[in-house]
Amino acid sequence: MDITKSYEYRVYAYYGESNSEYLVENYQYQPQQLDVEIEDLDYYYSEGAIIDINVTILSQDQYSSVESVKFYIDDNLLYTDDTEPYSYSWDSGGFEPNQYTIKVVAIDNFGTSGEDTHQISLAVPDGFVFVEGGTFPMGDHFNEGESEELPVHDVTLNPFFIGKYEVTQALYEEVMGNNPSNFSGENRPVEKVIWYDAVEFCNKLSEIEGLDKCYSGTGEDIVCDFSKNGYRLPTEAEWEYAARGGIHHTDNFRYSGCHEESELEDYAWYKTNSNNQTHEVGTKQPNQLGIYDMSGNVWEWCNDWYSSSYYSSSPSNNPTGPNSSSYRVYRGGSWYNYAEYCRVASRYHADPTYGGSYRGFRLVRRYE
Repeated sequence: MDITKSYEYRVYAYYGESNSEYLVENYQYQPQQLDVEIEDLDYYYSEGAIIDINVTILSQDQYSSVESVKFYIDDNLLYTDDTEPYSYSWDSGGFEPNQYTIKVVAIDNFGTSGEDTHQISLAVPDGFVFVEGGTFPMGDHFNEGESEELPVHDVTLNPFFIGKYEVTQALYEEVMGNNPSNFSGENRPVEKVIWYDAVEFCNKLSEIEGLDKCYSGTGEDIVCDFSKNGYRLPTEAEWEYAARGGIHHTDNFRYSGCHEESELEDYAWYKTNSNNQTHEVGTKQPNQLGIYDMSGNVWEWCNDWYSSSYYSSSPSNNPTGPNSSSYRVYRGGSWYNYAEYCRVASRYHADPTYGGSYRGFRLVRRYE
């Protein structure tokens, strides 16, 4: 019997030469609806990202077989896959930065369908990671650092974008026309960068890409306009929040990406494994947000002026550091330092006119 067809069952009763006919049932098989799921996707993606969309058939009728899965972006059919595993690599390069709805529709041999949707946003600049805003306890959670890391205090931050990698020598030279680094290598982090040159780099890159410059003024009078959409250095609070994994800060890791010193070699280039030099960015494991080298490789300049007592008076919402000082903050440890300096709570400071072969930076942009 073909269960996909409709059948009528009839019963005949015979009484001698007469008979009666009775319709017992009009039977038509009703197949179970397909249960379809788009496998794990993030919400934020870089402009032009290739997004792998994988589909799982969670349940289907025992007599059915999936004949095709159709992939839509905002109800526009882009691809049909008729072979398991069902997947599609979406090249978003031709799409403007915006929010999009991915929809998949599976159809079986009965013509029954099932669908699932997922929203994504093409809003993350290439080479950056989206850091969701939130509140976290900033400072030395384990009472193992200096007094400047105390008191531990709650800080609330708006969302922002942060560079996945430290700024490389190749990018720095492309923008600035020079490379001050001691350890040469295109994909190594640029170092021996003074704070003022890092700020100049931010403004030049913003100008190249048609973004609004964040910095204005000269020397000690340089100010940052955090409302602009261009590149800048992270605030000290943004740096620590990102290093702790953003919304994953509850993992309470000592270092960026891990907790124990025995694990640190997998996440950082530091005194124990660096062979006294920098290394190419992104060659160790990232932290929970996919950010590399926030512990080790090179120290990273922050935007803030430095004060040893700032944590006692810091605003709770989006702190940007003291109004003035003689020093700027840098964070994260380097190839030259032991593990204790690579803690996410560690704070250090330097004259903004001094670089050193262990100090570089990474970029931040405002989330719009």
